[in-house]
Amino acid sequence: MPLMLGPLLTDAGVDPTWVLVIRHGFAQESQESGLTGLHSDSTHSEILEYTRRQSADSRRFPATPPPLWVVFIKEGGDQARLWSVLENRGEVENTGIIRTFDAIESEHMADLRNRLVMGWRSPRARGG
Repeated sequence: MPLMLGPLLTDAGVDPTWVLVIRHGFAQESQESGLTGLHSDSTHSEILEYTRRQSADSRRFPATPPPLWVVFIKEGGDQARLWSVLENRGEVENTGIIRTFDAIESEHMADLRNRLVMGWRSPRARGG
């Protein structure tokens, strides 16, 4: 039986209905997007900044994102590794193209950071 994320969240004291799960892949972003891409050598602060900035298009990113974001980073093939859990404290800027959030690292699932690896096929188009 495969291990599922829901029970891990619950065990960490996180209500799964309060969570947005994001998987970042490595990609160059178009200049028009106003976003920077991620690569395998992106620093912790670059990943945080990348995650804080999301598309203003509600088809790409929820209009009202939940308070916790569980962020995974692509790791070869169909796998992703837990990077961190962020607390979304609200939108701080909206250019009409990019929304920026006050998102900070939380201690939720800190013991699993960089240790939890999940099977996860290709991410959807940029939204996170």
